[in-house]
Amino acid sequence: MELLVVIGVIAILAALLLPALSKAKARAMEVKCASNLRNWGQAFYLYAPDNNSYLPHTDDEGRNNPPFTYDARHPERESCYIDMLPPYMGERSWRDYPNGQKPTGGVWQCPLARALLDSAYSASFKPSSQGYHSYVMNSYLEQDFLYGLPFGASLQPGFLKLERCASTAKTILMFEQTLDPSQGYGQAGRFVTAGCYTAEDARAEGERHRRSLGGLGGNVLYLDGHIGWRDDLWDRTLINPRIPKRGDLTWFPYYY
Repeated sequence: MELLVVIGVIAILAALLLPALSKAKARAMEVKCASNLRNWGQAFYLYAPDNNSYLPHTDDEGRNNPPFTYDARHPERESCYIDMLPPYMGERSWRDYPNGQKPTGGVWQCPLARALLDSAYSASFKPSSQGYHSYVMNSYLEQDFLYGLPFGASLQPGFLKLERCASTAKTILMFEQTLDPSQGYGQAGRFVTAGCYTAEDARAEGERHRRSLGGLGGNVLYLDGHIGWRDDLWDRTLINPRIPKRGDLTWFPYYY
């Protein structure tokens, strides 16, 4: 009888402690994730003074046609942040890791991020060998392409200069992106390149951290280097939530 009482007490204590331990572990993963983004932010700010206050490019060869090969039409993609910044953190550039050996930990990935099987993605994207990105740069920082530009705005330079930015404390530099093609606002299973690219828009926002008094959200790195936690990056009032409203300094670095 005494043994049963002891076992019962232990079971009750375990039931009380396990949720607390689970929350503590989740919080530790969020803190580690935020630390990774903070390291990237520091690398950006070490890189900029060496390059006349310009930041490296948002996209790499994954955007080329065919993807993951050199494209003479887009030499700027040879200067992507995943290749230019890692040496500032004592890491190898992403392109220096051969396929099949791409990193899945450290500063490269949120500790909670896991890619799905290759069959879940587009035929040209194989995260098991090509790697994947759970952190992504805000693609609206460099409007050297037509998509997403406010009506009447002209194309912008391919490299962002920090001193041109209207509000570095408001504008997102990097954020967590989903690796699940079924996630992302309005995608309904069509986001088959989730985790493929180094730069994305709001549809790719990943929500993998849960706060005790709120729902899921993600860590965000701002242009001034500080880290925030957001669960409100999708603007559900827009017909196309991928394109921010004109003058939205959360995504755009300056007024158009």
